[in-house]
Amino acid sequence: MTRQTAIEAMCRECCFDELDDGTWRMQVECCELTDCPLYQYRPVSRSKSNDKAHSEPVQPHYDAISGEVGGSLL
Repeated sequence: MTRQTAIEAMCRECCFDELDDGTWRMQVECCELTDCPLYQYRPVSRSKSNDKAHSEPVQPHYDAISGEVGGSLL
């Protein structure tokens, strides 16, 4: 079992109610127990994450490739 799998299992056991609306992940995203040591590691969708690494558009880090390969056009 990976660390993330263990965290997800703990969060699911803590706050999932099968009689409540939403999936277990949706319910875990709504968790308000900010004093929980796992709170910052709980599973949340990337669209709701504050992590800029996932929200910034990818910028190319290379120059465009020309249409020539081996002296002839593609």
